[in-house]
Amino acid sequence: MRVLVIDDDNSTRKGIEVFLQSEGHTVTGAINGREALEHLAQSSYDLVISDVRMPEMDGLSFLAAMKPVHPDLSVLMMTAYATVEEAVKALQKGASDYLTKPLNLDELAFKMHKLSDHLHLVRENRSLKDRLKQLEFPRIIGGSPAISEVKQAIHRLSEDPDVPVIIIGESGTGKELVARTVHDESQRADHPFIAVNCAAFQDSLLESELFGHKKGAFTGAHQDKKGYFAAASKGTLFLDEVSEMSPQMQSKLLRVLQEQVIQPVGDVNPISVDVRMIGASNQDLHQLVQEGKFREDLFYRMNVIEIRVPPLRDRVEDIPILIQHFLDKYRPDGQKFELSASVINRFEWYAWPGNIRELENLVRRLLTICQSGVVQESDLPERLQNIQKTSSEPSLQNPDYKQAFASSVQNFEKRFFEHFLKLNQSNISKTAEMTGISRVSLHQKIKKYKL
Repeated sequence: MRVLVIDDDNSTRKGIEVFLQSEGHTVTGAINGREALEHLAQSSYDLVISDVRMPEMDGLSFLAAMKPVHPDLSVLMMTAYATVEEAVKALQKGASDYLTKPLNLDELAFKMHKLSDHLHLVRENRSLKDRLKQLEFPRIIGGSPAISEVKQAIHRLSEDPDVPVIIIGESGTGKELVARTVHDESQRADHPFIAVNCAAFQDSLLESELFGHKKGAFTGAHQDKKGYFAAASKGTLFLDEVSEMSPQMQSKLLRVLQEQVIQPVGDVNPISVDVRMIGASNQDLHQLVQEGKFREDLFYRMNVIEIRVPPLRDRVEDIPILIQHFLDKYRPDGQKFELSASVINRFEWYAWPGNIRELENLVRRLLTICQSGVVQESDLPERLQNIQKTSSEPSLQNPDYKQAFASSVQNFEKRFFEHFLKLNQSNISKTAEMTGISRVSLHQKIKKYKL
């Protein structure tokens, strides 16, 4: 740290300087507040250690003159007059802490350490906020390579407001947020964005919700109803969990994409629609097509552009900036919130099966229960307290068997084909022959894993 020491007593000042230099700090001395202000005008410092009683300009007068110009600079006051009143005055004028003379060097070192940690947190907080402001899409938080690929895909889509899109990602990764950003960056941004969770409706009800119905079409249809496609006219319709649709609904959705018309339930007249459709799923649609659970023709109609939203465990470098985002969103003004080093380690080791939604809920929980302001391991849920670093096999930390198995398979497949493509210098035919799969399947793997 760069430290400015102010004391009119030469022996005390020199003693502090020698001690701090032995601790690895860079130290400058001043005999009173006026000289210290001159130093501050010429150089920057991380900490000021100042006596209270000095000639010409005392410590309290120095604080009053310095704080308006350097509001974030920490000041540690020293006084030989250990009165509560004097200490309170110093703290009220902006001092960070105080020491009594004669100085206890162990106490000085301890308080220096605390202030150093605080300085680090302040700088990190400022850096995170600056990064948030600089983000290209402010609502998509993060700058990791994995999330940068998502932003690049959104950029490419901004030129074509009609092309259908499929978004693949685990639950809680922010698929709807990506879909909204695609809409906001397109020429359809001034028109409606409507999101529908296909898994939330039975098949017969979903048809009515999407396409609308005529009065009397079925029991309870007391009046005409406009469907989501009509409501999203000239805008975007986001169909989440599209893989949950029945084969019959998939067939009807295919007709909409092919002909740009809908047919309300109970109506014989088709209605033209101008809607961009974005579908999303937490399952691998490629696999569902191969298993016969999703129509191949619908898949290729919808999957003109595919965006894969990475799970949080694949973008752990974004965790600090996501935490800062949620703190800005939920933290009451003035509430202290810091993470100990061991807590940060567990955040990085954890597999986050609930992804960003789980992280957001955890931050809100910690804001509520952590009274000290510094989050310790004991404040964490049991699933994070007991976690150990097993980064080589992150799927073992995911309690959802299906998700863990799928993740392990995908990780293996990516490494496997990456290795043999590199071995064969990206020759598709040689790699397909060596690995025993068709060229078509290999092309699909290359596209799926962006090899």
